[in-house]
Amino acid sequence: MKKLVALLLALCLVLGCASALAAPIEINIYHHMSSDTARGVVTEKILEKFNQEYEGVYKAVSSVNPDFPTYQEKVKAMISANETPDIFCYNFNPNDLSRQNSGKLMDLAPYMDEEWKARFKQSDLDLLTLDGKLYSLPRAQQSAVFYYNAELLAAAGYDQFPTTWDDFFACCEALKANGVSAISLYTADDAWYATCFLTYVFSSVAGNELANSGVIDCEEMVKAAEYLQKAFAYTTSDAVGGNYSVASNNFFTGKTAIVIDGPWFMGSIPAEMIDKVKVAVAPSFADGKIAANYQVTDAQSPWAAAAQEDPAKAEAVVALLKYLTNEESTKSYTLDGSEYQSARLTLTDEDMASMNSVQREYFNVYSGGEANIVNIQRNLSTAANAALPSLVEALVLGECTAADFVADLAAENAY
Repeated sequence: MKKLVALLLALCLVLGCASALAAPIEINIYHHMSSDTARGVVTEKILEKFNQEYEGVYKAVSSVNPDFPTYQEKVKAMISANETPDIFCYNFNPNDLSRQNSGKLMDLAPYMDEEWKARFKQSDLDLLTLDGKLYSLPRAQQSAVFYYNAELLAAAGYDQFPTTWDDFFACCEALKANGVSAISLYTADDAWYATCFLTYVFSSVAGNELANSGVIDCEEMVKAAEYLQKAFAYTTSDAVGGNYSVASNNFFTGKTAIVIDGPWFMGSIPAEMIDKVKVAVAPSFADGKIAANYQVTDAQSPWAAAAQEDPAKAEAVVALLKYLTNEESTKSYTLDGSEYQSARLTLTDEDMASMNSVQREYFNVYSGGEANIVNIQRNLSTAANAALPSLVEALVLGECTAADFVADLAAENAY
């Protein structure tokens, strides 16, 4: 009997040691927020805190690809190869549901308790629900606004940002006369700045309903393309073939006076430049077609997770997703990362006072938005998105007309 008891005690001791030495469940998270950006720094800090709080239980390990267009294609390739990251983010496109239809993503609906669900707008959850399954979690949907260098505009005779498109191009001429390229644009990668400009003009010509309808082949889009072609006459010589890094740096170095970008842009503005940078409501045609403070937004950029066979691993993934979207993390992204989140957040007077002048201006313009239009690029088919940069380049080089550009883009979008 004594031998049996001793054996059982020894067995318990061995099992206890084995349990104590068990490795934490590892969660790999793949994203595009590099450490040289404010939101990237915040992401790293959030993951570090998560690992500290769940030490010995869970461990988040991140890998980063800052080239967002390449990153998104890489995610698709990983899903196809059955190597889906445990957690990743992407731009939601209702015309490209390949990720959701892959059968490789986790349905988050069963884990969505009332407390977690209350963190999000129901409309955001509805957008990301397919056949009753929540394959993605709302993360962020940012407004791309007009940032401008007030010092350069003042030198050109403009104390305020132009409110109409006619005034905008008159301002471009005045800046050009001062040796300054008016606006940052580029044609490589996703041509994001160019499509932001295109969508803003299209929205102001077409109105909110048509602009959000997904229609491309129309007279209003042709006019918008004509204005985009015109805008490229006031950008830098490296815009054709240039990418986001080149175009944004042109603004930071004073080579351009205006740029259209999201809130993440604020985290990269040099400290010595903060007082010069202002945020403006977009110009319009002042004909009542669009609300005064209309905004072009990026697509919803949600988190998603790989389907898990192991219930314990699934719980680990959900724990990290909840951590990334809790009140504290949401506030960190907003105040320190200059990225406004989809999760609900209440900012105090003290929080507002902690913002710099650009953050406060962005917040005031953003919160006063009266109409939102998703950048047309984000709702294009995969084929149209692939063709878009070369089509923009052909347009600005005069190799095709605005009508040709629209017809070609619409044709690609049919696939």
